[in-house]
Amino acid sequence: MRITVAHFGTHYVDMPGGVEKLTCYLSSDLVKKGYDVTVLYRDGMEGDPHFPIDSRVRQFNILFENGHKVVSEKLPFGLRAYREAARLFSQKRAQGINAEFKGKQYGPRIRRFLNEYPADVILSCSAPSTKYVITDAGYQGPVITMFRGDPAVQLPLLSDEEKEAVAKSAAIQVLWPSKVEVAKTYFPHVPVVAIGNAVFPAKYQADPGSEKEKHLISCVGNVSGRKNQKLLAHAFAALADRYPDWIVEFWGEKSSHYARSMEEEIKAKHMENRIFLKGKTSHIEEVYRRSDIFCIPSTSEGFPQGLAEAMSAGLPCIGLKTCGGTNELIQDGKTGFLVDNDQGVLSEALATLMDDANLRIRMGRTGHELVQQYKPDRMWAMWEELIQKVSKV
Repeated sequence: MRITVAHFGTHYVDMPGGVEKLTCYLSSDLVKKGYDVTVLYRDGMEGDPHFPIDSRVRQFNILFENGHKVVSEKLPFGLRAYREAARLFSQKRAQGINAEFKGKQYGPRIRRFLNEYPADVILSCSAPSTKYVITDAGYQGPVITMFRGDPAVQLPLLSDEEKEAVAKSAAIQVLWPSKVEVAKTYFPHVPVVAIGNAVFPAKYQADPGSEKEKHLISCVGNVSGRKNQKLLAHAFAALADRYPDWIVEFWGEKSSHYARSMEEEIKAKHMENRIFLKGKTSHIEEVYRRSDIFCIPSTSEGFPQGLAEAMSAGLPCIGLKTCGGTNELIQDGKTGFLVDNDQGVLSEALATLMDDANLRIRMGRTGHELVQQYKPDRMWAMWEELIQKVSKV
């Protein structure tokens, strides 16, 4: 069977995101099982993905031809200005402008690759990707559309053109069983299947109950408003004098305005030696191993990969009770704590774990056992079953 993965998000090359991880590992597993797999992506550059991928998987950037960029991923200046003006009144309309123009750009390029490398099934990594494949490239075979975030957040923002395309999907994949009915309210005639992210066994196990010179609270993710890292910084700063042997490390891209503002606030509180924005790393397993608590203050998530990895390493975790994904993985009082988006409440939860090494150990072990249900082989088998099913429809 010939399978194409349509990854037409903003970045693919060296991008350490969840959908990129799925693309690389799932494609590699399918190739090993004898499938013919092609990845079509768009990016402003050509190069290798961040994650390992089997050399038998073909990868093509639809914006490039013979090493030269032939299609721009950016809207013309006038249309960008129009889009941003429209965004002031309707995010949905702004997304529609994006989808319409880029579809005209990408459709012929996608069609050219599909003619050269035909697909029996296409795995689309997003609703816009589905629109480009079905509406703009004219693909008529089965398409599985993934919703990698929270459908309750994503679906209301889809343009009419994107909704029309997704409605033609052979199936929709969501990350959690609780999101199946949400998707069905928008697409009642499309089968919806829940398949979580694969959680790989931790390279190292943490030791959150041991005596250390410095205890560590870690937080992993690009520093941004949605990730809400300032909440953790403020909550810890309120506790710092009580716990002089504890520090906080934030790991992830820190080039945003939010990150710069956060660094300024840390300096203003004279916490530069206790709270650190460390940037990106290719050795995140080492961070989990050194950690005693993992905190994810995000306000919105799909399947929070960093949280799942921390749980796999045996760390107790704290997150927001209103954050989808986070509130699916963390079992309040068992694997960690779910709290309100409030500095005082988060400080209290942190202090509870900082005070009790045995509690950290117990919650960490329980979390480690919980994420075993997301072992890669099990997730890849679920994907293969879905692909086989839609290919026979």
